[in-house]
Amino acid sequence: MSPDDVLRESHARWPMPDGELERLGKRRWVLELLPKGGIGAEIGVFRGHFSNLICEIAQPKKLYLVDPWTTLGETFGWGKAYTNFDTLPTLVAREDARAHVQRHPGIDCVIVESTYPACASQIVEPLDFAYLDASHKYAPTLAELRSIQKQLKPEGLIIGDDWDPRPDAPHHGVWRAIQDFIAESDWRLIKAGPGRQWALTRMPERQA
Repeated sequence: MSPDDVLRESHARWPMPDGELERLGKRRWVLELLPKGGIGAEIGVFRGHFSNLICEIAQPKKLYLVDPWTTLGETFGWGKAYTNFDTLPTLVAREDARAHVQRHPGIDCVIVESTYPACASQIVEPLDFAYLDASHKYAPTLAELRSIQKQLKPEGLIIGDDWDPRPDAPHHGVWRAIQDFIAESDWRLIKAGPGRQWALTRMPERQA
């Protein structure tokens, strides 16, 4: 089957919620900050819809897709429409992600079926960028940030999802983790905005 056939078949049976598909358009601006033709990692991939945008906009030569997928079991173990009320197989999600990247010939796709930073050693070269959309909670996000900074080139970017400064927001822990990471490191926020996206870079004097 072609990548488009794989995606057509899976989405006919397990459709993504319309709201999530609409939010993709609000998130894509952050990818315009990325260098073209680099090496990147997406940590927290799910079905690869955002992977497709990364490939389309950043056109990386190599992209690591990091997600636990089938290590979680046959399904993801949580409900709501996002997982078709926990009927979406983790295997289908993984193969959807693979198919999304395969739609962009010339991109070397590396599937890493694990959680990060446990699998950090499987990313074998310095990265131009990393996109974080995995744990959605304070402590794991801070651990991801502390680890991924070591795997980025001096001029690399960390970008991600779930920027929400409201204390009662479901993913407010991500915002808190970013604030604490900035306070303890040489990274600074360069932009945050639509679609709850954000971007960090090292301070210029530390890039030299």
